Amino acid sequence: MTYLKNNFKILMILVFLLNGCVSLPGIIKNPSKKEPSSKIISSEYSMNDVGINIIKINSLSDEEIDKLNKDKIDELDFKVKTFQNIYNYKYEYILGPADKVFIDLTDTDDLDGTYLIDQEGMIDLPFIGKVKLDDLTLNEAQNILLQVIQNFYKNPDLQINIEEFNSSKVYIVGAVRNQITINLDQKPIKLIEAAIQANFNPSAADKLYGTKGLLRRDNKVYKIDLLNAFQSNDDKENFYLKKDDVIFIDRNSDAIHVFGEINKPGVYFPNMDYSLTELISTAGLNQLTANAKKVYVIREKYNSFLEVDVFQLNIKNPVNLIAGKKFLLQENDIVFIPPTEIVKWNRVISLLLPQTDLFKSYNPIINNGLETYKEPS
Repeated sequence: MTYLKNNFKILMILVFLLNGCVSLPGIIKNPSKKEPSSKIISSEYSMNDVGINIIKINSLSDEEIDKLNKDKIDELDFKVKTFQNIYNYKYEYILGPADKVFIDLTDTDDLDGTYLIDQEGMIDLPFIGKVKLDDLTLNEAQNILLQVIQNFYKNPDLQINIEEFNSSKVYIVGAVRNQITINLDQKPIKLIEAAIQANFNPSAADKLYGTKGLLRRDNKVYKIDLLNAFQSNDDKENFYLKKDDVIFIDRNSDAIHVFGEINKPGVYFPNMDYSLTELISTAGLNQLTANAKKVYVIREKYNSFLEVDVFQLNIKNPVNLIAGKKFLLQENDIVFIPPTEIVKWNRVISLLLPQTDLFKSYNPIINNGLETYKEPS
């Protein structure tokens, strides 16, 4: 739903820009003066709630451009490598429902056999009753069983092994080639091995898939970077996975979306600071159709869900390309170059003309009317 809302919001902004920045109903230039909408509370909004700030890049001072370049999201530092409980975790299989364990009691075969852990995490021992083994390691389960059995047998010696591993799973979802569920057993698995199973390729040039994401463990969330895990020798990045871990890989968030009257529209993934002027020279302005006076950069404000900054650069004056070179693009920016007024008019005419030809060909009454009609004097 959020995806659709964001797309709708961007679509309306583009309509706003295509119409020469005339006022649309509900769109405001100074949203701070508007009372907050009650729709925000219910997580619903319309274009009546969105504020659009038009900012001319060539009118900004160097200090203001520097501030904009630095004014990015202050991300909380939830990186995995900063948490000892993650990178110091030593893997042990955790028992759970649907696992099967084999119990061997020395000196007697009263309890020998295979037991299924039920949905309540219990096994049912003959003559003794139910014993809870859920969420225990094998050693912990052995100690619990000995405590229970010694009430019925003198000096019991017990061995327990896992026959079937069915309860411990980790999940890899999101922007990966294969979204998979991995069944854990007694062999530990690290992040890199799991990523390989999901067909992650650190050397692939395909940007449709992500490299960064989140780890959810024990109801807490941590930031991960698959590329760092592959390229770094630091084991803190390549940690052991634990039962019920969820690894979510996001699409590459450093994408810049470019479209409009340009030669090479599409999604760009710059590896370093990338200026608006550099992007224009790479994408190539369509010299015949582009409105060089209105190069737009659409950027959602990180500290306001319902406010959008639209930066405008007039590159018809080549001097303004200097300001464009100082203005750095940010991840998720949308660069849009509208057509000139005459191009917009010509496109409308080109759409209308085939329709009139159609009527003239198939409707003799209209055809005759067109032939006999004269302008009043």
